[in-house]
Amino acid sequence: MVQEFREALNAFEADHSPQGRVLRAGLGLIETMGIDKVTVAAILGEAKVARGTVYAHFGDVFGVFATAWSVLGQSWLRLMMTEPEDSAIPSAYRSALVQILCAARRAPVLDEVVQPDVDQVWAALVRAEPAAELRAAWLLSMRLAQQLSITILPETSKLDPVIAGIAALPGDVIYRYGLEGVAPLSFEMPEVGSPFDAEPDPITRRLMVAAVDVVASSGLASASMLRVCRSARLTPGAAAPRFSDLRTLHDYAFSGALSDVVRQNRSLYLGVTAGTSLPDGAAAVTLSSITAERFKWRRYRQEFHIAAMTDPALAAMMRQAITSTDPESLEALRASGASDSLLELMILFVHVAASGTAAVDALGLPVGTLDHRPVFRWLYENLTGTAVVGAD
Repeated sequence: MVQEFREALNAFEADHSPQGRVLRAGLGLIETMGIDKVTVAAILGEAKVARGTVYAHFGDVFGVFATAWSVLGQSWLRLMMTEPEDSAIPSAYRSALVQILCAARRAPVLDEVVQPDVDQVWAALVRAEPAAELRAAWLLSMRLAQQLSITILPETSKLDPVIAGIAALPGDVIYRYGLEGVAPLSFEMPEVGSPFDAEPDPITRRLMVAAVDVVASSGLASASMLRVCRSARLTPGAAAPRFSDLRTLHDYAFSGALSDVVRQNRSLYLGVTAGTSLPDGAAAVTLSSITAERFKWRRYRQEFHIAAMTDPALAAMMRQAITSTDPESLEALRASGASDSLLELMILFVHVAASGTAAVDALGLPVGTLDHRPVFRWLYENLTGTAVVGAD
């Protein structure tokens, strides 16, 4: 898989035609500007080509991105899903390919090339080992998550051993834990409700819900206060006393919703899954988060991660919102008996993994139907050197 990607990369970088220069400029600008801010003018300035080169060969900026993906995307996906390390991917293209993949669901031109490649790579996955799907889905999820989160949480590098552990997931891990033919853990999960239910002001709540709807469907750059108000069936005058601009509304909505989702996850882990082992409880909570009720919230949060890759102020706001939930989570989880160092790693993992899980779920991969216990048991044993209590 590495060789396949390197051959595609060499061909991509060896193309010095005007079209080749446009494709490389497009990927480079995604990394520095963000996928929603790249313009034809910026590509022309970077590639030093005539304006007609873009319009005649690619149509628009998303046509440039789609063509670049068609050269590199499928081999990159295989590498991301199957290889134990991904150092063959140049840092200059790493962020760009992640953004194209995540933005494809809201950009038909991208979706036309991205989704068929995802489906083909998944269908071609060698399933001789029972753990093949688990390993591939989690490798892709965590690698995407780490790239999407690194600007917000630079400490995501602490998850390198976790990703290495997932890459080393044994093919017989399901048998090893006696889970062959065993039904996944099933709990009576309470209805978690909307992450905005705690908001007492009904107009503010409507604005928060509308902001999520708009951003989840079209991306952060396409949102406007007028559009949010229209979606909320409110006038801009009703919003003005509460939020001076859209950024203020987003800051409030993101922070409030994140805090509530963290609280819900904590309650599920400490309540519903009480009595299970720590890794099995974590697997159950992971599965509970991939639900229809949280579908829009996952997409909303993912769009924030994409935008924050090139927006330091947004990244700082998100970091503040995320880290402010940690002390309370750590205090509550201490009852599980795990060490603080392990709990801190778990909390970081949950924050980071959310964006990757959202991306993989949106691509149609069956993360919501897999039994995730083998992954969490394997990681727990590798990180602590302790056998899972209750594992067969």
